[in-house]
Amino acid sequence: MGRPYPNKNGFTLLEMLIVLLIVSMLSFGLTIKMHSSLYVFMKRLQTICMTAQEKAYVEHRKVFVDVGHTIRVDDIEYAIDHDIKCDSVSFYYNAKGNMSKALSLHCHNTNAKMKLVFQVGAGRVRLEKE
Repeated sequence: MGRPYPNKNGFTLLEMLIVLLIVSMLSFGLTIKMHSSLYVFMKRLQTICMTAQEKAYVEHRKVFVDVGHTIRVDDIEYAIDHDIKCDSVSFYYNAKGNMSKALSLHCHNTNAKMKLVFQVGAGRVRLEKE
């Protein structure tokens, strides 16, 4: 008679609150990273470079990429936000999709520094925080 909770198959309210607290703390950290203007720009630049690589492979020709005050892929020009500064680099993808040289592209704004690391061979590019 002293058993008010005969079925113990569920979670307690305290356990649920602790799990929600942990999940919300983790998601808060991810949203701060993902909404950084530098992070969004670097992911966009990574996508532009991967698209240029695919274009070179599909069209069987060299595709040139220049990063300076703007991003230039062949005849297409992309703007860089005024608060973001990047090193000047230029390279090309050959007809097989490989890069002309290995390099790291460093960019920064007032809050953070990041770099794109380009590897020769498979043409991989990865984003790293500095």
